[in-house]
Amino acid sequence: MRSFTSSSARFSSQQFTRRIVYPMAGLMLVMIAVVIGFLSLSARQQNQLEIEASTRLATTALQVKAREVGRNLRDYTIRPDVYEHLNGGIDLGWAVTDGNIAANIYNDLGYEMVFVVGPSDRTIYSLIDGVPTKVDALALMPRGLRDLLHVASIQPNPTTSLIKSGDDIYVVAANGIVPPSVDRATVKASELTMLVFAKRLDQKFLDQMGHDYLLTDLNITLDSQPGKEASIPLMTQNRMYLGAISWSPPKPGDQLLNFIVPPLAFALIILAAFSVLVVRNARRSTIALEASATRVTHLAHHDALTGLPNRVLFRERLDLALASAIPSSAVSVICLDLDNFKEVNDSLGHAAGDQLLQQVSERLMKCVNYNDTVARLGGDEFAVIQIGTNQPRDAEELSQKIIESVRTPFIVDGQNLHIGVSIGIALANTESDPERLLKSSDIALYRAKQGGRATYRIFEAQMDAELQERRVLEYDLRQAVLKGELELHYQPLIELDTRNIAAVEALVRWRHPVRGLVSPADFIPLAEETGQIVAIGEWVLETACSQALEWERLRVAVNLSPVQFRNRELVETVRQILARTGLDPARLELEITESVLINDATAALEILSGLKSLGVKVAMDDFGTGYSSLGYLNSFPFDKIKIDKSFIGDLSNTEKSAAIVKSVIGLGQSLNMVTTAEGVETIEQAAFLRQQGCHEVQGFYFSKPVAAGELSLFIAGWNSEHVFGEAA
Repeated sequence: MRSFTSSSARFSSQQFTRRIVYPMAGLMLVMIAVVIGFLSLSARQQNQLEIEASTRLATTALQVKAREVGRNLRDYTIRPDVYEHLNGGIDLGWAVTDGNIAANIYNDLGYEMVFVVGPSDRTIYSLIDGVPTKVDALALMPRGLRDLLHVASIQPNPTTSLIKSGDDIYVVAANGIVPPSVDRATVKASELTMLVFAKRLDQKFLDQMGHDYLLTDLNITLDSQPGKEASIPLMTQNRMYLGAISWSPPKPGDQLLNFIVPPLAFALIILAAFSVLVVRNARRSTIALEASATRVTHLAHHDALTGLPNRVLFRERLDLALASAIPSSAVSVICLDLDNFKEVNDSLGHAAGDQLLQQVSERLMKCVNYNDTVARLGGDEFAVIQIGTNQPRDAEELSQKIIESVRTPFIVDGQNLHIGVSIGIALANTESDPERLLKSSDIALYRAKQGGRATYRIFEAQMDAELQERRVLEYDLRQAVLKGELELHYQPLIELDTRNIAAVEALVRWRHPVRGLVSPADFIPLAEETGQIVAIGEWVLETACSQALEWERLRVAVNLSPVQFRNRELVETVRQILARTGLDPARLELEITESVLINDATAALEILSGLKSLGVKVAMDDFGTGYSSLGYLNSFPFDKIKIDKSFIGDLSNTEKSAAIVKSVIGLGQSLNMVTTAEGVETIEQAAFLRQQGCHEVQGFYFSKPVAAGELSLFIAGWNSEHVFGEAA
């Protein structure tokens, strides 16, 4: 019995071991093997994914550099001065001047080789490492450059390729030298003068590329079999192999294995009883990771402040809309820009501005249909993708709806805020691409802002041409400041009591070498938009003060634009100019319009007080054309009121204008201010103004604005009796 019991015990132990322990051990070993095998496979896949990702990154980096070379080249080939001095021959003196085709291209842009190649592939100018050198470009790059030049000569935009020179490989870009003023269609490809930039792919280039794109151990090999695990081939335009860029990518899979296999094996053996808990915790971790990934994806495609789609998602949806809409002309892109938003930020702070943007977003969402997309592109710029059925009427109706919605006051921190919105519309067609649509809507938006804001404009083809013309005019204006094409004309102001010349008003003129005399109405707004008005205004002020010294006792009046007036350095600038020229401050009058006072009355009062402390006079120009002139006269330290010429011109036609002029003169007398009437063109107007007590007049009846020399003759020959006769 004892033996049987012992045998049974042994059998039970063996059975347990064989049926429970061995299977469990085998199962654990299999599980460990499966896990390790799975980890090994995952590690290899991660390593491979890292190689593929870094390969795409390196390819992109090289493409970006090639496009950069093309853009830099394009900046030179469209310059009129480059065309003038290089086309058909080389002006060596001009070319070697810094800022042209000289050492600056090597020192500033880093291009080791620059060639100017004329017709018949003749090299007429070479720049090697910033030094002019007599060398044949085709001899330096015998394989590939000739083909690149041929292709580039028939393309309007720069053409790039990889070309080998000696043991070095270069990114080479070529483009015909043709400025915008020359119609490329009229120039034969064989007669073009080509400009070539070449950037060497050396270790310095690779180090910078690796730093910018987080790629390590980059190098170039000319062998057909790169020695490292990751590489991209370097091919010519004709698909000829030149070499490869290779690197050692990170191995996240191997790192993962080294980190996780030992503790994982130990955990699987020791903590088998807690497998359920491990699974549960693993599931929780997975859910948390998925939630995090969802949040990251949302943030990558949405604006954090408003929750609207951002520019990335907007572009994706626009691509989808153009691809799926039938017809594609049902799609419109509507760009919006808030009017007066900057003033809200400046006066109430960015927190109030953020609240305002959130409320604007909510209103925009209420204006559109469910299948439209509203996005915030940045700042106070929004955009809408509209899928309509009757364009452009649908886009116009939506735009008008948005304008009305935004016009309603917003309540932020208990304050009513009034803003507007300007809108540009671009309509898709069968050939539309997203970039073109966005650009067109931006151009239309710019025209809407020009049209007075709080309105919309639909893109038309001539708008693009007008924008290009504006850019040419903007470039010419910058050159005008540098080349001294601006000049001052002066119009006299006549004191009615004494009938003497009391002052002159300085007015800037632009004598363009091709356009002739450009109207201030054309270039002053452009100067204000581009910020050039500050430099122009300082020049006008200093020139007028210097010229006034030649006219003894005469005051000189200078207009200040709103942009100048908002410049924090205005008072100091005026002080320095008075000090440099030596003009008595009492002889300087600065004229401003009430529009400069509207946005920030406190800052305006501070600036005006600062100007008055210098001893200069301040006049309100174009009085009566705004909304709040009376309030401004009472609140700000003005010395003079200038009655707008629109009232003077109607004196003989409407009693209303005469009544307004009488009231303004009376107001000036009550406030002890000088009154000046602009636009006097007849002796009768002058007589009426003198009778009403107006102090000064100016206008074409006495003299149009003339150059300083002509005005000096006018002053010397002034005869009040001849001018006024007995009528005044």
